[in-house]
Amino acid sequence: MAKQEIKTDGMVRKMLQDVNIPFSEQGSDIKEINDALKSSSKKGTGKVGFPEFVAVVGDYLLVIEDKADVTHHVKIDDKGLISTMTKDVVEYAENGAYFYGKHLIENTF
Repeated sequence: MAKQEIKTDGMVRKMLQDVNIPFSEQGSDIKEINDALKSSSKKGTGKVGFPEFVAVVGDYLLVIEDKADVTHHVKIDDKGLISTMTKDVVEYAENGAYFYGKHLIENTF
C-alpha cells in the first residue's frame, strides 16, 4: 500500500500548495515540533515519528496523515471515540493524526 500512498501524498501536497499553506513533509522545519517528533513513533517504540505533512497556519498546528484507501480513514472504538490502539493508530489516517497531535501538545511549548 505504500506505493499507493505516494499518489495520495501528491494530491495532499498539491492541495496545500494551491491554498498557499507552507508545510513540511515527514517531519517539521520547526525545531520544537521536530524535537517532539523524535519520540513519537506510532508503533509506541519511543523512536522518531514521521507524519506525512505538518504545517502551521496562524495559531493552528496541522498534522496530516493520509492513506491510499478511504476504508482506512478512521477507526472508532466501542465508546464512539477515535481508537488509540497502536494497530489503529498505525493503520488509520485520522487515528495517526490524532496520535501525533496529542503527542505534540504534550511535548512542545
